[in-house]
Amino acid sequence: MKKKKLNGEGTIYKTRYGYRGQVVVGFGTDGKPIRHSVSAPTKAEVKEKVTAIKHSIQTGTYIPPNKLTVCDLAKVVLDEDRMMNHVKEATYARSLETLKKLETSPYLRMRPLQELTEPSLKNYLLSQCHLSQSYVDKIYALLQRTMRGAVKRKIITENPIQYLKRPKSTQKREKVRALTPEEEVKLYKVLTTEDVLYSHQMLLSMLTGMRMGEINALTREDIDLYGKTITVNKTVSRGLSGKAFVSEGAKTANGNRTILISDTVMPLIKEILQCAGETYLFECKGNPVDTPFVNRSFQEVVKKYGIVNKKVRGHVSLHSLRHTFATRCIEAGMQPKVLQHILGHSDIRITLNTYCDAFEQYQRESIAKTDDYFAHLGIRFTSPTPPTPPAPPAPPTPPTPTQLPTPLIRIVS
Repeated sequence: MKKKKLNGEGTIYKTRYGYRGQVVVGFGTDGKPIRHSVSAPTKAEVKEKVTAIKHSIQTGTYIPPNKLTVCDLAKVVLDEDRMMNHVKEATYARSLETLKKLETSPYLRMRPLQELTEPSLKNYLLSQCHLSQSYVDKIYALLQRTMRGAVKRKIITENPIQYLKRPKSTQKREKVRALTPEEEVKLYKVLTTEDVLYSHQMLLSMLTGMRMGEINALTREDIDLYGKTITVNKTVSRGLSGKAFVSEGAKTANGNRTILISDTVMPLIKEILQCAGETYLFECKGNPVDTPFVNRSFQEVVKKYGIVNKKVRGHVSLHSLRHTFATRCIEAGMQPKVLQHILGHSDIRITLNTYCDAFEQYQRESIAKTDDYFAHLGIRFTSPTPPTPPAPPAPPTPPTPTQLPTPLIRIVS
C-alpha cells in the first residue's frame, strides 16, 4: 500500500524548462491531497522555495496560492466601503476612476497579487509621475489600501510597499493664485455690467469664499435674510453615471457651516432670489448647474476682457475666486481662525499653509502698525549717536619753489 504523504512533504523533479517542486499543504473534502507547486531554473532555487513552504506550514504562517490581482481586490475594497456607507457616491465614483488607471497596467491587471514585489510596484508608481500630484496621490493611496486589505484577508503576509514613500509628480504646474485688487475690480465691473453667463455664481464665490459646488447646491431655505446668514450643508457632485447631483453634506465635515451675509453681498443675494429656480437658486431644466459649465464661462470672460495681468506669476482658475476672497480678508486684518470657519477648512493648518504668503505680508504690515502705536505711546528706542570721527590731518604744504637770483648784468639788444 502506497504511503500517504503528510503536510509539508514534497518532491523535486526536472522539467523541460528547469525544475519543479510540489509540497502537500493539506487535503480536500474528498481526502485527496492539495499540492502547492513552485518552479525555478535551478534545483537549488526550487529546493529553497520548497523549504520556505515547509517552514510556513510548520509555523502556521502558510498562505495558499491565490490568483486574485490587485485590481480585483481594489474593486472589492471600494465596493465594501460603499456598501457600508463609509464613503459617499461621489467619492466612490472618483475612486473607480483611479482604479481604471491601475487597470491600464497589464502587470497590475493580470499578475496575481501574491507575486507583486516592492521594486515592481515602485517602478509602476514612478511610471505615473508624469500625472498631476493629486492623481499620483490617489493611485498611491489606493495601492496602499489594497495591500493592507490583502494582509488583513491573509492573502499576503506583509505589505510590500508599507514603507514606500509617496512619489512626487514631475509635472510642472503653477500654483493657483488670487486675483490682485486691480484684477478683482476689473472682473467685478465686467460681471455687473456685461451679459455674462453664471455671473451671479462667480460674484458669490468672489465675495463669500464659498466653493462653486456649494454655491450651485444652495436652495431658498439656505438663505436667511432676517438673520443675514447662508447655510452651507450640501454640494454638487458627480455620480457613477457622470451626471451632476446634490449630495447631503459639504465637501468636508467642517464644510457644513453658517456664514454671515455682509452688507456688500446682501444686494446680490436679493437679486439672486428674484430669479432663483424652483428647487435650487441656480439650476438648468430643474437640475443643479454643474461646476465645469461655470468654469468654462469664467475662462471665456477672463480671456475676452483681458482680466489677468500676465506679469503676475501664478495660474488663474475658477478656484481663484475663493482664493481672492480669502486674500482680501487677510489684507483687511481677519484672524486665521475666523477665516478657517468661513472657508470651511477642517484644520487651521490648511488655512495657514494655503494663504501663507498673504499672512506673511499682513504680518509685516501689522508689525509696522504696532511700531507706530508704540511710538505714539512714547515707546521708541533711539539709536545711539555714533562718535564723530576725527578730522583727517591737513595735507602738507608743498614747498615754495626756489627763485633764481636777479641777474646783475642785463644784455641790451
